[in-house]
Amino acid sequence: MLEANAVKNEITAHAIGTLSRHPEVRTILEIGGQDSKIILLNDGVVTDYAMNTLCAAGTGAFLSSQAGRLGLDIEDMGPLALESKSPAAIAARCTVFAESDLIHKAQVGYSKADLVAGLCRAVASNYLSNVGKGKKITPPVIFQGGVSRNQGVVQAFREELGAEIFVDQSGPLMGAIGAALLAKKAPKREVSFRFDLTEQAFDTRAHICERCPNHCEVTRFFRNSVELDHWGNRCEYV
Repeated sequence: MLEANAVKNEITAHAIGTLSRHPEVRTILEIGGQDSKIILLNDGVVTDYAMNTLCAAGTGAFLSSQAGRLGLDIEDMGPLALESKSPAAIAARCTVFAESDLIHKAQVGYSKADLVAGLCRAVASNYLSNVGKGKKITPPVIFQGGVSRNQGVVQAFREELGAEIFVDQSGPLMGAIGAALLAKKAPKREVSFRFDLTEQAFDTRAHICERCPNHCEVTRFFRNSVELDHWGNRCEYV
């Protein structure tokens, strides 16, 4: 679409961005608005990773919706969580259940600070049991993504892991930083990075290929009726 110099995945981008500032990093915890991931490294090389499932429970969107339910600005959740003396136990493995649990805890008299602290703890524990399941989390640990700005979640990770959690001021942008560094290192060629996407007509078309017994579902991607790429085929027949 963009006629960019390089096409890389987000795992690589986050790893390169983080290594550029923290070459000693061994574990990257990342929670964004819609997804989350864990990246394990050894001597500057990615050795393992995992991402969350389709459910958005435990992401920034989840925290934002709960902040709205409590009548809070998302920026106020972190400082408020640190004021809690007795965090509420909230199950956050499912957004629907978490909202129901939050309403119940509020009805029985938990303070907003305790409710928010409970949400922050639930996000951290949900992440570790889902995204980090079976992974050996080795220090130094860097926490990034937009949710890393929530001090309550940072503190919850520190308590859950019993280790120091480092947060970079540019943590929410680390994937973009990595993408820029990868583009800079890519082989130079004549390109014209496209900023006029709104003026272009993009289209995707899917069909079942009948040319061999695989019957692959092939998706074709077009710009102004010219095919840019296709995927889904398991052989050369498309």
